[in-house]
Amino acid sequence: MLQRMLFTLLLGSLGGWLFATIHSPLPWLLGALVTTVICNMLGVKNLWIPRWFRQAGLTVIGITLGLRMTSEIVETMTGHIGLMLITTILTILFSLVNAWIFYKVCRVDGITAIFSNIPGGLSEMVSVGQMAGGNQQVITIFHSIRAISVVLCTPYLVTFLPTHAAIQTATTEHMLGIGQTVMILVAGLIGALIASRCYIPAPFLLGALLVTALISMNTSLVGESPALPSILVQGAQIFIGVSIGLGFKREDIAKNRRFFLFGLMHSLFLFVMVIVLAIGISYVTATDIVTAILATVPGGLAEMSLTALATGADPLLVTAFHLFRLVLVLTLFSFGARAWTNRHSRIKQPKETSA
Repeated sequence: MLQRMLFTLLLGSLGGWLFATIHSPLPWLLGALVTTVICNMLGVKNLWIPRWFRQAGLTVIGITLGLRMTSEIVETMTGHIGLMLITTILTILFSLVNAWIFYKVCRVDGITAIFSNIPGGLSEMVSVGQMAGGNQQVITIFHSIRAISVVLCTPYLVTFLPTHAAIQTATTEHMLGIGQTVMILVAGLIGALIASRCYIPAPFLLGALLVTALISMNTSLVGESPALPSILVQGAQIFIGVSIGLGFKREDIAKNRRFFLFGLMHSLFLFVMVIVLAIGISYVTATDIVTAILATVPGGLAEMSLTALATGADPLLVTAFHLFRLVLVLTLFSFGARAWTNRHSRIKQPKETSA
């Protein structure tokens, strides 16, 4: 087990180092992700890391975001609630169009079609879709393709946008000392564990974020403009990149080639539609285009927040948009989708029986 873990982390670290050498955006996450996916596709055996490595990575990212929280940022986030709702509804509508096409063309059941296409957290959507009676393997394939394609494409897209250079932040951050780092890591971990017990979505990221934000905004323990040591953030990116890459199984793609191609088409369609939506948001609200794109693209909460950190966009506003969509999808939409499908099945069954 230890050898497998060290081998996998070594591959991910080498990929991150290579991407950093060529000055790729978000190099440690993307390098680890690409290396792991390639090794998986080539049939490299013994790739494995414990589940808690991803949880540790998410906790570190949550702490990083929490350290940036200020009262002004909270006011900005609360002022965007209406925009978050409109964006989420439109994204769900785009996804439902995809789900309907998938349902008609591939002859899958309604629950599988819906939960395969609605963007939410990968693990959350798979578990909720399975509980609702969907096909776990198909849902996993769709969300894995979406997560990997969006995480790979988005950083490069926003890096080469004309407005990118203009939004780089000039804030000077000070690195936390050893004692402060240990203190904030312990506090973030406690917040993450409490959140996981309370069944909060993305608990390790959000729990750590909330506790760290409370400390950062209400005490002087971490000073002004604090930042974790870069090696911790780089390690967190490697953990997250490797864990995403390990979810991409060659045997699953071989068994479900048709679903793989359809999932790729779905991801491309949704990606293009939300980019158009982001351009509209940027034009109407004067939000910078990079923040608008990162807030609306159907990538993971942690990955898009990291991209915002790396590109100088507003990471907390991006986090707020993704959190709002995640909560809405996992609560109201999930219950509504299951209720509609169950009702549809009850209506359809008597017709089939009488026929």
